[in-house]
Amino acid sequence: MDSNVAIIEFKSISRGMLVTDEILKASQVRLLLATALCPGKYLTIVGGDVAAVEKSVSVAEQLGGRHVYSSYVVSGIGDEIMDAISGKYVPEINDSIAIIESQNMANIINAADISIDSAKVDIVELRLGKGCGVNSFYIITGKLEAVKEAAANAAEFLSENGSLPLHIKL
Repeated sequence: MDSNVAIIEFKSISRGMLVTDEILKASQVRLLLATALCPGKYLTIVGGDVAAVEKSVSVAEQLGGRHVYSSYVVSGIGDEIMDAISGKYVPEINDSIAIIESQNMANIINAADISIDSAKVDIVELRLGKGCGVNSFYIITGKLEAVKEAAANAAEFLSENGSLPLHIKL
């Protein structure tokens, strides 16, 4: 699986489809996911080498303009994150869980990767806000201290990027 991804969320389904087509023509990337979300939103995830996924974001921002809601390049993304998005990865619940949510899909995917990279936790589920227009979320599990550390690192990232909907106290 591709370990470098570009995640682009559009505020327009038609613009998202058009720009995704142009990204695939302009960059040496592989399409991992392209889907309409809640009314008026479209999500594209492409994978490839770092330069190619960075070019994808550049093309998206240039052609998508004000229709790009969020975009992010994640290098070294864990396979379990992409498996969780597609519903393939479901470990058993461990000692504790944390639920992290955000309206920004690019940032929630990156936060999930930060969680699993920063502490010994597993991702139970990663649900994008498809069809409902509300927050996306993911659930992690592990020993209590590891879950706290992973959640705190994710919350810090989301807060720094303006994507943390609530103040969380751990």
